[in-house]
Amino acid sequence: MLRYKQLAFRGKKKSFVCVTLTNGATFSDIPNGTYIDAVTGDTKAVTNGSLSVSDPGKGNLRAYVLCDNGYTGISGKIGEDEAYLK
Repeated sequence: MLRYKQLAFRGKKKSFVCVTLTNGATFSDIPNGTYIDAVTGDTKAVTNGSLSVSDPGKGNLRAYVLCDNGYTGISGKIGEDEAYLK
């Protein structure tokens, strides 16, 4: 099981992501806003500084990217479903 949260800066742009691999996870003390999973396109609204991600299954990854409140994000799912991306 792997899970982490990451804040990154590139020049004046900042980004934030919560990542879990194989197991579900709850991330606390994170910025409020809209998070979009880069793998599935699922959207979650965080209003209390906590994000819960259900178990994606063995070997599967979820990467929830913060997409508002001054953060550089994504507009939806990245890529198409295939054998190794689902």
